[in-house]
Amino acid sequence: MSHMSNIKKYYEDNYKEGYPDYYIQGWENKTAQELRFKELVGQIDLNNKKILDVGCGTGNLLEYINERFTGFDYTGVDILPHMIDIALSKKLNGKFICMDLFKNNPFQSNSFDAIFSSGIFNLNLGNNKEFLIDALDVFQELSGGVISFNLLWDKSPDREDKYFYFDPDKVGQVLTEKYGMYWSVSIVKGYLNNDFTVLLKKK
Repeated sequence: MSHMSNIKKYYEDNYKEGYPDYYIQGWENKTAQELRFKELVGQIDLNNKKILDVGCGTGNLLEYINERFTGFDYTGVDILPHMIDIALSKKLNGKFICMDLFKNNPFQSNSFDAIFSSGIFNLNLGNNKEFLIDALDVFQELSGGVISFNLLWDKSPDREDKYFYFDPDKVGQVLTEKYGMYWSVSIVKGYLNNDFTVLLKKK
């Protein structure tokens, strides 16, 4: 199976009609999901900004943003049709597209002010470090302002083999070496014991 096929199988197997969004997306509870959103957005001003949410799932990040900002232009993309169907059914103020951004990218350079991604690097695919860099190569091409995403922490007390865990110090070092000429890199820890957030800001 390809890596995208593995991701699709995991989330399709996880889907149970009538279950809450956080369960369908593989999060432990709604509180933890919202803590991740709080750190993803952080102090970023999203009023009147163009936003891309990669791995948007059922639209929960847009719901979070809707409560705090206005005038923004949101696009969410996900490879899973059932996720997009749920997001569309909510009639939220944004566009949702079922697509593989890393296979067929329809967007031009600097199309967005902010790119967010929550959870897409969590499953153990056998090449997570390479996938992260490949994804960031796409993100930094599309974002004219900020990139914010989360990763599972290698110090997590309840690690499972099906997930991949990163060392935040090594991630910060690798990204600074690769992108530091054009992007500042910061790491946020401490909001959960199994998760950290990475923020890249264009210099």
